[in-house]
Amino acid sequence: MNRRSFIAAMTAIATAPTLASAQNYDPQVVDALSRYLNTITTMQGTFTQQAPDGQQIAEGEFFMRRPGRLRFEYFDPYPTVMIADGTWAGVINRQTKTLSQVPLSRTPLYLLLDDNIDLTASGAIQSIERAPGIVNALAIDPSNPGQGSITMVFSTTPVQLLKWVITDEQGRSSVISLRNVTRGQYIDPRKFVIEDPSGNSETRFGEGNRG
Repeated sequence: MNRRSFIAAMTAIATAPTLASAQNYDPQVVDALSRYLNTITTMQGTFTQQAPDGQQIAEGEFFMRRPGRLRFEYFDPYPTVMIADGTWAGVINRQTKTLSQVPLSRTPLYLLLDDNIDLTASGAIQSIERAPGIVNALAIDPSNPGQGSITMVFSTTPVQLLKWVITDEQGRSSVISLRNVTRGQYIDPRKFVIEDPSGNSETRFGEGNRG
């Protein structure tokens, strides 16, 4: 997995087609999902990354601290770490010692990490699909509709985030499934610091690392 494909898979930093407005979904369902996401302070566990056909590509550890902070660290043989520090989303390749960054607000992951999530009022939800015990919520950032889409998959009893699907501008999707999840535990703030592995610049502290 090279750095370019990782960026596309994890953050969909690209120009994607504008999705149609949502129709005929139950706002009470969307409100319930918003309330659940707003209860998350910290979350950590393991993850698997899958292709759309279900084939496992890679796995690793993840750490989330709302608002704004996220870390995905791949297990060997992949040398990749993705970090959101509250302001920036950075992808580090520890093998080539390279760093790529974009504003976090330009990625679909921002919808999961915002301080106050209101999927109904924001107009982020494009569609809702329901199956027994499962809800799929397709969303975009309405202020940046060309920056990709995210489909969040929840269980319903209880409501719990199970996975999300990031889709790039060419319609390619990457599925991130969460495993062994724990919530509300302390996470070292240093996990959300983006450092340039080349050593050519100073550590960048985003707003999410202050305080």
